[in-house]
Amino acid sequence: MVMDWKFKRLTLLLVGFLVIGFTATINAQDLNEAKRAIKKGDQEKRAENYEEAISAFEKCIRITNQLASEEAGVTELKLAAQKKVVKSHLDYANDLFKQETYDQAMAHYKKAVELADKYGQQEYGKKARNNIPKVHYEQARNHMEKEEYEKALRLFDKAIEGDPDYGWAYIRRAMIYRDMGREDSLEHAVQEAMEIGQGEDNDVAQKAKTVAYRYFYNKGAKAFKAKDYEQAITNLEKSTKYGGSATLQHYIALSYRNLSQFEEAASHEKKVVEALEEQGKSGKELAKYYYYLGQFYEKAGNNSAACDAYKKAAYGQYKEYANWFVNNKCD
Repeated sequence: MVMDWKFKRLTLLLVGFLVIGFTATINAQDLNEAKRAIKKGDQEKRAENYEEAISAFEKCIRITNQLASEEAGVTELKLAAQKKVVKSHLDYANDLFKQETYDQAMAHYKKAVELADKYGQQEYGKKARNNIPKVHYEQARNHMEKEEYEKALRLFDKAIEGDPDYGWAYIRRAMIYRDMGREDSLEHAVQEAMEIGQGEDNDVAQKAKTVAYRYFYNKGAKAFKAKDYEQAITNLEKSTKYGGSATLQHYIALSYRNLSQFEEAASHEKKVVEALEEQGKSGKELAKYYYYLGQFYEKAGNNSAACDAYKKAAYGQYKEYANWFVNNKCD
């Protein structure tokens, strides 16, 4: 009985050694396979075969996950493959973005973010997150060009959600609201863009103001041409919130004149001559506007102010009446 027990014990030891040896051989083979996979991934990545590279790095990760982490080189190989697969998704997304293949780019940016969070690759995750709003922005622009405004607005909103300081997304939204004739929404979007632009990008603030200025100026000019002077005043004065010019103030003055509101007309025409004087315009160039200013003061019954204006209007075609008024109506 003693001999049988010793024989069985020896048999078990031999079997154990065989199993350990077999397992070690299998593990070594798997580790070599993992090394070949990561090497293949590097080769495919250099050739910009991103999908093949990603597949190879994923294979390396699967193999190393099945191996004991305490084995020499396993942990290092796994970490290297994890880093490479995240970077490959990011680089592939960047390449697709350059090719304007936005849906696929978005998918790989999101995958890069997911894996970056999983594998602790914060640097690559941050870069992917920063580019996602840019993809939404370009997708929105495509819909905007096709006049698919609601789709474009939703995507611009997503771009802003991802990057609250995305000034150009606000500007594009303002442009859509302009084209849709949604004036309140236009002004709100412009105001947001102006607030963003006040921080770092003054070009954004200026562009936003220009969008609103041109919209209301053009609408006011059309109303003036159609002799709808109340609408002309409403829109032209609203445009002054975003910009201004001597021509703009002159149109407002003429609109008030045509409504027989001569004091208001004079008030705006005075802004015209002040602006032109600041620009260094000559007396001859200013004569026209002083003549209008004189007329408005005259109609408003303010002879003293009219006299001052007509004295500066005595050039060319305006000279005869200007001199007559000064000689006959002024002290």
